[in-house]
Amino acid sequence: MIKKFLILILAATMVLPFTACGASGDSSTDTAKEAAAETKEDPAEESAEDVTYQSLLDDYTQKIKDATPGLVEEYNSEAAGAAGDINKLAEISNAKITKLAEISNEGITKMAELMLKSGDEQATYEEWAGKLMAVYTEYAGQITDAYMSNLSSE
Repeated sequence: MIKKFLILILAATMVLPFTACGASGDSSTDTAKEAAAETKEDPAEESAEDVTYQSLLDDYTQKIKDATPGLVEEYNSEAAGAAGDINKLAEISNAKITKLAEISNEGITKMAELMLKSGDEQATYEEWAGKLMAVYTEYAGQITDAYMSNLSSE
């Protein structure tokens, strides 16, 4: 019963990154930002005409994939110092998931800009944004799995 309650709380807190505004004040190693910076394309390589929903999905999927292992590692490292403190573990998990959400939100924003620029239907944007959200959800699940692993080992 307690685990189900905790899972519900975690699921509810995973929604927060999509409604939050502003940057996190987390001073830990910012793996997500580093990975995003490393994978940014040279603006000269891809002109505005070459940007498609597929290219945005591919780019931001890769950024999420690249950031996730480091974020899981950061979570595990920080969680070791918070063993037994369920609130602190949830806070650490949410901070790492938020970093992935920032990458996803950036990609979704670029998709929205593409929709407005190209005059596409809202449904087209929603379809592609949904695909990126599915990628985010899949990889955020790896951080959630690490969190759940900490809870079940206590």
